[in-house]
Amino acid sequence: MELKALQARTMAFLLGHPSNRVTDEDAMRQDLVGMQMYDAPLFAVGDAADPLFEALRGETVTHPEYALPGDWVTGARSVVSFFLPFTERVKASNAADMRRVSDEWLHARIEGQAMLKLVHDFVMDALRAEGFAAVAPMLDARFRMLAPYCSNWSERHTAFVCGLGTFGLSKGLITEKGVAGRFGSVVTDCPITPTLRAYSGVYDYCTRCGQCAANCPVRCIDPARGEDGAKAHPPCSKYLQAMERLPVRGKSQKKRYGCGKCQVATPCQDGIPTRTSGIG
Repeated sequence: MELKALQARTMAFLLGHPSNRVTDEDAMRQDLVGMQMYDAPLFAVGDAADPLFEALRGETVTHPEYALPGDWVTGARSVVSFFLPFTERVKASNAADMRRVSDEWLHARIEGQAMLKLVHDFVMDALRAEGFAAVAPMLDARFRMLAPYCSNWSERHTAFVCGLGTFGLSKGLITEKGVAGRFGSVVTDCPITPTLRAYSGVYDYCTRCGQCAANCPVRCIDPARGEDGAKAHPPCSKYLQAMERLPVRGKSQKKRYGCGKCQVATPCQDGIPTRTSGIG
């Protein structure tokens, strides 16, 4: 299967699917009905035998029990990684006021998660229709937590290996369409030409400007701790948990939580920043 064809088919599916828009049942405000959450996706492919997957098992990276592509699919040949960028409306709404999380962002976080699952299913079905095995680790029963803030498969680390982008101080992954969005991946035994990584370093696309740290409402990012230790996960997690206690809104009465302030109003919001685009 050709990657370009798979990406084109997935883009048509994503942009045309009703679940990529806020429904009347879910909308927290009437003017949000019909709002599109995701723009056209980015795709990249990694060789399942790439030694970087094995390197992810390092204790300073993920965990010694981190799963390899072959643990998900016997005879795995390729890992398809994709990024679904949020629309400009979603990003602009959350950048407008750093004191509160926008309703648009909350919809993209919660209803967008459901759409992300559908994209995984679509990619798997497309590969299976060609006679190949395909597994989305994040949807698989074998997916599990290995330690606090560490699971046996990471979408961002996978995207890095596959060539989609590099990390920032916030631990978000910076792609050519920016950092604001969601990642997914599918492991398959289909042989697909790997994407050429345009970088070598883990933080090559980050300018270390510190704007993500300045935006964080609980100051969990501190550039002084160095790239690897800049983000402290516990205060971030505690903040998100507190948001789940907010009053529900909308006919569906869903609980919604999110933040994303480190992904907006930054030089990497919409693309790869230049060394002269840093703030502060």
